[in-house]
Amino acid sequence: MASVAPLFATLLLADARLPSGGHAQSAGVEPALLAGLHPSELPTLLRARVRTTTLVEAGTAVVTRAQRELGADLGPVERAWEARTPSAAQRDASRLLARGYLRVGAELLPDDVALSAWRQRAVPPPRPCVLGVVASGLGIGAGELARLVVYEDLQAAAAAVLKLEPRDPLELVSLVTAVCAEIDGRLDEVASLTDPSDIPAASAPQSEAWAEAHARSRRRLFRA
Repeated sequence: MASVAPLFATLLLADARLPSGGHAQSAGVEPALLAGLHPSELPTLLRARVRTTTLVEAGTAVVTRAQRELGADLGPVERAWEARTPSAAQRDASRLLARGYLRVGAELLPDDVALSAWRQRAVPPPRPCVLGVVASGLGIGAGELARLVVYEDLQAAAAAVLKLEPRDPLELVSLVTAVCAEIDGRLDEVASLTDPSDIPAASAPQSEAWAEAHARSRRRLFRA
């Protein structure tokens, strides 16, 4: 496969049309609505998510990239992510999404040893670990990777809102850009992380409880 410039690679991975399975999860939106969250509170939900769950994902991806650049074992990164993601439902959803990204990574980086080994595992690694390895292989910088994770998570949520609580799409464009701008000041710090112990440990107990209840529901459109 022809090499792709890092900027194009970043845009590709951030594109919601990429067939990676992202359409199957709502970034916590459906669990919250099924639990009784009023639609007017969705902006508050996304602002809370981006400072907790999403920041853990971004930090995990960045540290995976750094450890990969050092040629280190990625097992400690995965275990650090697990310790910071107490909800089994959220862990399962992340690993499900990872399967799609592993397929994409295998297409873009067919000779990558880590991606090939991960594809053979019965239980795949979480999505941010796969994104970190893909970012390393494609030359995507740490700052761009952190922002990619945030943007992709918010866009997944926005796409779910349009299905669950339809509204003017431009309203969601404004919300996504506003939340991205609000969190951007934290992302340079996240981009500097290199050690698994430095991954943010920002939990969201209410969202985790909603995710567990959602996993048992028979009335859902999304995996999480």
